[in-house]
Amino acid sequence: MARPLRVDVADAWYHVMNRGHRGGALFLDEADRRRFLGVVAELPERFELEVHAFVLMPNHYHVLVRTREANLSQAIHWLNVSYAVKFNWAHRCRGTVFQGRFKGVLIQEEDKAVEVARYVHLNPVRITGLGLNTSDQRRARVLGCENPGEELVRRRLQTLREYQWSSWRVYMGLEPNAGWLETGVIERACGGRGRAERRAALKAYTEQPIRQGGLESPWEGMVAGVVLGDIEYARKLLSGRAVNEEEQTAARRMRRRVGWEELVGAAEKMRGEPWERWAERHGDWGRDGVMYVAVRHGGVRLAEAVRRVGIKYQAGAQAVKRFARRLGEDAERKRFVAKLRSELSTI
Repeated sequence: MARPLRVDVADAWYHVMNRGHRGGALFLDEADRRRFLGVVAELPERFELEVHAFVLMPNHYHVLVRTREANLSQAIHWLNVSYAVKFNWAHRCRGTVFQGRFKGVLIQEEDKAVEVARYVHLNPVRITGLGLNTSDQRRARVLGCENPGEELVRRRLQTLREYQWSSWRVYMGLEPNAGWLETGVIERACGGRGRAERRAALKAYTEQPIRQGGLESPWEGMVAGVVLGDIEYARKLLSGRAVNEEEQTAARRMRRRVGWEELVGAAEKMRGEPWERWAERHGDWGRDGVMYVAVRHGGVRLAEAVRRVGIKYQAGAQAVKRFARRLGEDAERKRFVAKLRSELSTI
């Protein structure tokens, strides 16, 4: 299974999420939720990590944070391990508590972080029975949003306001701030001169999708599942970082997609002879090497590569696999791949 790509940056916004093992419950009772929030409360002092929004659902959690140092991975690893130890101790059990490594999305712009905060706070109403779960939203995108009616809107708003395990109640003044939750940025985002005006503006902004019957996704503009921003910003972050591309598909998605002619031209320059002379030469692995670099490192789809070469899809797939298999034991092939990738500067 591909490991999530980690991009740790100082002074950056992140949306962090993790689920219970095999989709099971992450919190069995209120005491579990209090234990988890108790660990979250230590993040600002231990890691200088600002917590701006959170919600605890039965089988997963969401937090919106801003880093001061490039230590998100360290902080959230500590959070998950600390809670897992407390959970197992409290319930006298052993084993894995979380489904896997946490998912962290770096958010480029503060305005987008405010939109993600709304997404976090609206999680309690995205459940079956309120017309806003995943299947309801999928249907709404196809057929359009129906008028939810006053009664359904009332139930949604009541669920949002009464949900105890969310930072929304602090933002609305329904619960006191324990001190570790940073509310200033999100509270000021929607305008207003005084606190009452700012709170009313944030309330209207957050409740708008509930009243209209459709929850807008904040994830449009996601790059490779790890950066919410433009692709050039994502590539700049990835540049120069040590990344295992065979494990981390997100890294491969952030590469510049190169054209087939560009690949072939670079290979011809390296080999000192035109493609036609060696592409079909018996015993020459050059053609397979170009296909390998194109598919594995250049963002070219295998279907396009085999069309350009003039062979069947299955034959092309086998050629790429065969080249990859022999790459580890053949120094000449390694040099070819390294030089071709350097020529193209694909990352």
